[in-house]
Amino acid sequence: MSRLALGIDIGGTKILAGLVDEAGTVHAQHRVATPAAEGGEAVLRAVIDAARTLVSTTDLRPDACGVGTAGVVDTAGTVVSATDLLPGWVGLRLADRLAEAFGLNTVVLNDVHATAVCEARLGAARGYGSALIVALGTGIGGALIRGGRLDPGRTGIAGSIGHVLAPLHRGAVCSCGAPDHIEAYASGPAIEAEYAARSGRVLDLRSIAARDDELARQVIAEAGEALGGTIGTAVNLLDGDIVVIGGGVAEIGEPLIRAIGAGLRRHALPPARNVPVALARHRTNSCLIGAASAALGGV
Repeated sequence: MSRLALGIDIGGTKILAGLVDEAGTVHAQHRVATPAAEGGEAVLRAVIDAARTLVSTTDLRPDACGVGTAGVVDTAGTVVSATDLLPGWVGLRLADRLAEAFGLNTVVLNDVHATAVCEARLGAARGYGSALIVALGTGIGGALIRGGRLDPGRTGIAGSIGHVLAPLHRGAVCSCGAPDHIEAYASGPAIEAEYAARSGRVLDLRSIAARDDELARQVIAEAGEALGGTIGTAVNLLDGDIVVIGGGVAEIGEPLIRAIGAGLRRHALPPARNVPVALARHRTNSCLIGAASAALGGV
């Protein structure tokens, strides 16, 4: 068997640990809820417990550890900025703390940067020189691929499309505190909140997507078209080769992707309107696999 990495995906609602080889095959995984409301140290303990539980269930032993986490991460693996989705996360020296806990060389990336590494090396963006990667979940993140490699930008926030203005201007407040960012309209919690406001029923995203009613379809389409408009604006700026959509909200599938495409075509300039829009090949495992790939082969 090729070398293995312990990959860890830390999100606002879930922590996923897995053992991943160099080809991107996930041999075992373990998932737990993120205790976000309990603060950063509680989340870190949950990460360590999840990873140790995973390793204890198999004879496989990892050679390195790769982590994808919500928040902006510096080159030393410390979280330097984060939204309210993970209170108390800023300042945690994740790479150092996890290397000490596991006894493994540890690489920490922003979660969407890890997704981008996966999709550029092993997924939907493989073979393309440039790509915009968009991850839809509890928040909305983005990353850029240039020359086939991750381009994090000067401060590590390149591609952060969730914090770009939406084509809607209703005053909705983003998790970062600013009004009218697209995350406030097209993230999973935003879709759930909009459906509840219109229907009077509180349902999770999976239940909304499964409903065969006009309101559910309308709420999903409006969120998708708004996101597509923001992506179209980004395409005008970046003029990349492909847009890859991943994250848990993307599991809605064709209705959402169709709406994103419609919004993109409405806002993109004519030469860029035919840019391919694809679902992440590794779907909700993209962050996990990308983090592991970065640990085994560098960024």
